[in-house]
Amino acid sequence: MDGKRYTGASGRFWLAYVAAWLALGLWNGVNAIIGLRNWDRAIPAWQPMSWELSSVGVLAVLAVAVARFERRVPLSGAGWARRLPLHVPAALAFSLVHTLSMVGIRKLVYAAHGARYDFGDWGLGLVYEFQKDLITYAMIAGVCVGWRLWCERRAHEMAVVRLERDLAGARLAQLTAQIEPHFMFNTLNAISNRMHEDVDAADRMIAAFADLLRAALVESGDAQVRVADDALWLERYFELMRERFRGKLVATVAVDPAVADARIPRLLLQPLVENAFEHGLADGRGCVEVAVAAVGGRLLCTVEDDGAGIAASPAAGVGLANVRGRLELLHPGDHRFAITPRQGGGTRIEIELPLRRDG
Repeated sequence: MDGKRYTGASGRFWLAYVAAWLALGLWNGVNAIIGLRNWDRAIPAWQPMSWELSSVGVLAVLAVAVARFERRVPLSGAGWARRLPLHVPAALAFSLVHTLSMVGIRKLVYAAHGARYDFGDWGLGLVYEFQKDLITYAMIAGVCVGWRLWCERRAHEMAVVRLERDLAGARLAQLTAQIEPHFMFNTLNAISNRMHEDVDAADRMIAAFADLLRAALVESGDAQVRVADDALWLERYFELMRERFRGKLVATVAVDPAVADARIPRLLLQPLVENAFEHGLADGRGCVEVAVAAVGGRLLCTVEDDGAGIAASPAAGVGLANVRGRLELLHPGDHRFAITPRQGGGTRIEIELPLRRDG
């Protein structure tokens, strides 16, 4: 498929190339006819048209040869001044071939019309054509140099973009992977503490934790997932926490069906909930509410708890710093992350993202 696209693009290029040179020849021919008639020189229109088209036609072929020669002996980059003298004989050959070829074509055209073409004095003619061809050769070579420099600059810019994208991807992967060990450490620590109070509850927590790990293993590992999938993970996490704080915790997850297939950073909300347990509901007694909905064409995620509330300058732990970092990488300049006191006591965290659908 790629080969067909390349062939098609190449064909269109050469078609445009021929059309451009033909248009130039016709334009020069028409101007030559107008100029001759202004001087009251009544000659058949085919004659000046054959002069210009023969010259332009040969130049079209020679321009390809000049481009290939300049590619092998470039007039840019290190040492271009040492290579410049090699273009002098090339320019002489260019002019000689151009002149002989266009004269030959003109003679054939004239003969086909029952006439004879006279180039005039060959010495003067060659000198006259050479001074024009030297400028033409320089222009063609200059276009080749300009095109190569533009392509090199473009390639460099694309390489920089790819490098930045790869670095951002690596950083995002690192941040995403960082959440899971942090979560596992905290969960195992909670199970260990519960083990001394209620062995049966600790056993149920281990079973719930195993379900979470099993779900993690079947995930694709993408940086972004469906809201419904992330909410399901959060529900399983709440089951674990309810078992840990049996009878003390009320936890809910409310997802607007209209945004169930929207994209959200993987495990975006779980660190926020974990932060609520760590700082607001340290004893597990209270309420945690999570909601995801569409507001004004944006995706709004909220995590609220009725715990102890936040400090004047809340410190950014691993979880919050991780969330901030991933939001900056995935939605730079196009998101909002706010931590505020909850009305009636507690903490409210809001994250606003672009609303993007699955697929």
